[in-house]
Amino acid sequence: MKVDIAGVLVDNISKEETLKKIDEFVSSGNPHLIVTTYSEFIVYASRDSSYKKVLNSADLSLPDGIGILWAAKLLKLKVKSEKLKVLECLWQVIYSGASIIFKPSFVRSEIKEQITGSRLIWDIARLASEKGYSISLIGGEDGVGVLAGIELKKKFPELKINLIVSGNTFDDQLAGGIAGSNSDILLIAYSPPKQETWLAQNLSKLNVKVALGLGGTFDYIAKKRPKSPDFMHYMGLEWLWRLITQPWRIKRMWNAIPVFIAIVYSYKVHKVKSL
Repeated sequence: MKVDIAGVLVDNISKEETLKKIDEFVSSGNPHLIVTTYSEFIVYASRDSSYKKVLNSADLSLPDGIGILWAAKLLKLKVKSEKLKVLECLWQVIYSGASIIFKPSFVRSEIKEQITGSRLIWDIARLASEKGYSISLIGGEDGVGVLAGIELKKKFPELKINLIVSGNTFDDQLAGGIAGSNSDILLIAYSPPKQETWLAQNLSKLNVKVALGLGGTFDYIAKKRPKSPDFMHYMGLEWLWRLITQPWRIKRMWNAIPVFIAIVYSYKVHKVKSL
């Protein structure tokens, strides 16, 4: 089932179901695009209809980020008064936001599970190792892809990595290299919205069964950047961890939190019908 987050459709799916889908996609032999949708994606999509189309045409749109779970819950809450809709929706923003920390079960009741790309990659590597699927790792700077590959192989020695490329630009040469690697699963770690747009435009000629954009995931696997503690991940405070460890991301955090909240609030006020 799809959940509408300010016009972007996100799958209400668990990690276990996601891995089953990936297995089915590879077995089918046809190319499939998976996107890991988090709050910044919604902001980009609100400004660019073509990017929204890319996200909504993906075979799977995973709920990556507590903001997506929060938005799904907020948009499902009923509005009782048409006249007081603006104030009522604002109050819903406040108490549903507070529930992320003080009552996690409330905000997590609409979407089954938060599926973070930086954690899902380990499950994909395990699946590929067990099934004999091959992968390609594309993205990152200063050889981080190679370091990520080493870490994955440490945990899954049987994992087949057909291609590792870091520091390349998105061009026909890169597409040709990926196609020539004959990989089953392509993992790209660049920044949105470019990575999803490029994958959608080139999917048919990449000769892969699954293509997935993972943002800065390789940096975490390669231990170039510290991963957030599990308790912060569960509490939806990964954004705070990233702000502390990567203060230069403050502009992105502005988009990911205040701007995102404003977009979802406005969407609810104007699109969600009151009782």
